[in-house]
Amino acid sequence: MIVDVHYHMIPMMPEEMMESVLKDPIRMAKIMGRETDHASLLEKARAMWGDPEGEKLLQSMDEAGVDFTVICAIDNADNEVFTPELVEWQNKAAAQVARKHPDRVMALAGVDPRRKDAPDLLRQAFEEFGMRGLKYHADYGYDPAGPESYRLLEIVQANGGVLLTHTSPLPPPARPKYADPSLLADIGVDFPDLKVIAAHMGMIDWRPWAALAAHQPNLYGDLAMWDTYAFGRYDLFCRELRDLIDLVGVEKVLFATDNPIAQVVRTTREWIELIRDLPAEAPSGIRFTEEEVKAILGGNAVSLLGLG
Repeated sequence: MIVDVHYHMIPMMPEEMMESVLKDPIRMAKIMGRETDHASLLEKARAMWGDPEGEKLLQSMDEAGVDFTVICAIDNADNEVFTPELVEWQNKAAAQVARKHPDRVMALAGVDPRRKDAPDLLRQAFEEFGMRGLKYHADYGYDPAGPESYRLLEIVQANGGVLLTHTSPLPPPARPKYADPSLLADIGVDFPDLKVIAAHMGMIDWRPWAALAAHQPNLYGDLAMWDTYAFGRYDLFCRELRDLIDLVGVEKVLFATDNPIAQVVRTTREWIELIRDLPAEAPSGIRFTEEEVKAILGGNAVSLLGLG
């Protein structure tokens, strides 16, 4: 079973926002050594982004052989585009996709804890929409373990939900100091029953995440954005992944795509096959087992999320 634990449900995306989001896929393509240009990536983005009914999501899953996907909405209280009405609409749209396809999709709400009505928005997501967790982009400018956040984490834990929170540097205007994995330390103490997925595991700065995950039983990490180095610096990717697994255990590592953002640069099937081929293709001196690959691609997520 293949489970993608990090997919951005984008009901709509204005052209001006699309231009901004494309900056990271352009960076990814350069590292991967894939020749592309802004115009071609923009064309792909227009075709792939903007999916109010989840039809593109399901088509992508079928094409790549993905069995189950965790979709998420996002919120940024600093951005005037994200009105409370838009936040509610995004969450409802993602929840409707999950309700329509419960055997293939679960949805996490996007709620910025800095909003005065954030607890109400999150309770609505759980109680009215049937969502299963919360997605943070703390790099927008807030502490994921701050007092405002704790109001929401209490709700997530009480509902048996999952927190998926971004950890990794991103280009300005992101504020990466709030995406430092070490900021998750207190959550593991104060919310011992809350399952937390550190999106990207800090990426190139994964060791602070690993230092915590080795001791906190409910702290996991996903491989979203790691495909950049997997395709562009394969030997480095294998060394880092092997070291990470040896430090924290393979059971903490979850497959993820960051689709449909990253999908404009590489296909999901390519990413799955690269991981699936690790036992045969890893460089000399680095060994992965078939059991580890199966755990990463889906087994770990099945256990974490309680999937049948």
